[in-house]
Amino acid sequence: MEQVLYKLPDGWEWSNLTDICTLSRKTVEPNPEEQYNYIGLENIESNTGKVISDSPTNGSEISSTKVSFKKGMVLYGKLRPYLNKVVVAKIDGIATTEIIPFECSDAISPDFLAYYLRSQYFVDLAMNNCSGARMPRATTKLFTQIAKVPITSITEQKRIVEKLDALLTRIDTAIEHFQQSVTLTDELSQNGLDVYFTELTKTNPELPLLKLVNFISGYAFKSGDFTSESGVKPIKITNVGVTEFSESAEEFLPTGYEIEYQRFAAKANDIVIALTRPIINGGLKVCRVPESYSGALVNQRVAAITSHNKQVLDFIYLYLQSSRTKNYVLEKSKSLNQPNLSITDLKNLTLPFPADDKAIAKAVADCNALISKARKSKAEISEKIIMMHQLKASILDSAFKGEL
Repeated sequence: MEQVLYKLPDGWEWSNLTDICTLSRKTVEPNPEEQYNYIGLENIESNTGKVISDSPTNGSEISSTKVSFKKGMVLYGKLRPYLNKVVVAKIDGIATTEIIPFECSDAISPDFLAYYLRSQYFVDLAMNNCSGARMPRATTKLFTQIAKVPITSITEQKRIVEKLDALLTRIDTAIEHFQQSVTLTDELSQNGLDVYFTELTKTNPELPLLKLVNFISGYAFKSGDFTSESGVKPIKITNVGVTEFSESAEEFLPTGYEIEYQRFAAKANDIVIALTRPIINGGLKVCRVPESYSGALVNQRVAAITSHNKQVLDFIYLYLQSSRTKNYVLEKSKSLNQPNLSITDLKNLTLPFPADDKAIAKAVADCNALISKARKSKAEISEKIIMMHQLKASILDSAFKGEL
């Protein structure tokens, strides 16, 4: 898609990217016996222009052809441009072929170009000139035939860069502090939940899950059973996240299975837990079945916990989010290969269980209040983070319209 140019102030002009930069196409085959300063997309922070790590890497750990770059080149991550992975190289090295190195001429400062490539204006242009739907990738045509850059004098560029450095560094610092606050809120919520259940153990007997609820151990449906057409929804391990159910119904089971395999059907609000790799990013993969999946058939390596007593399920679900449960699962799923939790170990998980419905209801209400307070705080902080990102975008927009 052709670039729509806006009006520039006096002393500015639009220049073709290829008139002020050279796209470096030099490649290298890593030598297993040598070390390289290697940068992959995962090493570049989104939106900040920072490299997370560029420490020497053995050539034996770097596969296939890479692109080489020199200190001072602008490195642009062309895969999923909305991630805004753009940095100015501080050292010589090699990078993944998903990164394009630009060598700037004397007409443009590398830092000025890097800021421009991170502006929302250019991100939108890049996204409109991508190939691939699921994994959008900025096309070479964007840089060789379409992209134009607003240019002013080098002196003015340096002034703008210095001002952007000062302003955006302060905003990035604020964002970092807000993100730390989100982490702290999670930790305080988790600690509150743990303390609550620790206190319950002092006054209530501990019972294994098998004495409180029923279980559905997932059935090993054959790969040929699944179809992309409509039918009965399965609950696969990919549906089970950390307190979040992923409603990605891309595969179905034959309609007749609804009756034939009825004993494997889960109801809305049942608890489902992943039995393979049950812990990810520090959290247990356990969530509730949504109404839209009521009657779905539980697939292998997933277990469902079910009961007619919703209050009991609510209480157990909260306990499954505690550190005590996570530690139990970590211990039981230890493996040299792929960590797995057995259905037997899940059934034998013990928890402090209040003696009457009133006490259970109070425990559920107290724990939910803790979680609700944490979620409210996180939502408020997240809103502030969004505002900070919007402010950054606004400042960059002003900078390349000559208004900064």
